[in-house]
Amino acid sequence: MRVSDLAICVDGLGENWLGGANYFRNLLEVFDAADVPDMRLHLLTDDASFLGGRRFSSRVCVHELPMLRRKSVPWVLRKALQVSCGRDVQMVAELRRLGVKAVVFSFVSGAVQAGIPCMPWIPDFQFRHHPELYSPSVVAAEQRRAEKWIGQGDALVVSSQSAGRDAQALFALAPDRLHVLQFAPRLDFAPIQSIAERDAVFARYRVDRPYVFLPNQYWLHKNHSLVIDALDVLRRKGRPAPLVISTGKTQDLRDPTAFASFETALAAYGVAEDYRVLGVIDRKHMLVLMGHSMAVLNPSRFEGWSTTVEEAKALGKPLLVSDIAVHREQVQGLHDARLFGPDDALVLAEHLALLQEQQGHRGADAHPPHPDPTLHAAFSRRYVALLRSVVANPLPV
Repeated sequence: MRVSDLAICVDGLGENWLGGANYFRNLLEVFDAADVPDMRLHLLTDDASFLGGRRFSSRVCVHELPMLRRKSVPWVLRKALQVSCGRDVQMVAELRRLGVKAVVFSFVSGAVQAGIPCMPWIPDFQFRHHPELYSPSVVAAEQRRAEKWIGQGDALVVSSQSAGRDAQALFALAPDRLHVLQFAPRLDFAPIQSIAERDAVFARYRVDRPYVFLPNQYWLHKNHSLVIDALDVLRRKGRPAPLVISTGKTQDLRDPTAFASFETALAAYGVAEDYRVLGVIDRKHMLVLMGHSMAVLNPSRFEGWSTTVEEAKALGKPLLVSDIAVHREQVQGLHDARLFGPDDALVLAEHLALLQEQQGHRGADAHPPHPDPTLHAAFSRRYVALLRSVVANPLPV
């Protein structure tokens, strides 16, 4: 059987973009679990630690390359050669050495000219919607990168119809070069459903009352302050509020003072007893907390495609989400999803109050997950079909 080799190139993830790490890890895991003996996937990366020690079959090959490690000597030499030649000569050579037929979900400068198609993934165009969150130099760099990837790539992958419309409107991308692949995570439901695991996690994080789960990093656009405003509305009206448990990285590199300001507001409004910040916790613990919550909350002002919303859907959890284009796309057809304006603390407060009044009398252990494996199965089929189209029609995709 002839095997087609594909490559994903991932570098510079760092520890700040947890969504990106989860996305690429899931791409490898889904591929490894799929029945595709005629394809092999190579991960070329500077640091494979984002895989969490995950072991793969021989159909997934992980290569840690020193030349991708920022500021290292091999990286500096590679960049210098790239500037002088106008293409990433060393990466293209590595792709050729591995026999790679196409680069997917990433972009390598010069690969297309070398006969190796590239189909990069751009999660969203937030820098165009909220340029105030970035420095002018970052906005300019993101604009150049998008123009290059869309202009030189053979096709583009986005995670939502909303991002697809942006790509066409902002960068004149032809519809036949656009692939919308709506992501759904691969979850191990067993520990999430385990009573023993639930009790251990509840004990570890001192969970003793029903709660709403908010698993977002503390970046400004994630809009955590709206939750404070909503809890304050309930406090002033004398209505019961649910506990909100929050996980996620508390640092925003764009504004290092943001989380301290949030904590100050939490204390000033007198709602700290109804809002608990856990920070970054073990992923398995995070999913257990999500699975046993009354509902999952996402007040964000902007998303490319919310992984946490998809995880909540896979666990059968009710959703409270901001009324933005991507969230409307994600919750379409769901009967247990409630929307609120990103600036509408009154509506969010009402949703929280009704949830507490209807379910708050039940114990913390009375809100089990209801797993739905069909969402991931459907994503897996779409993902494999996309890879097969790349193999079958390399130029153009």
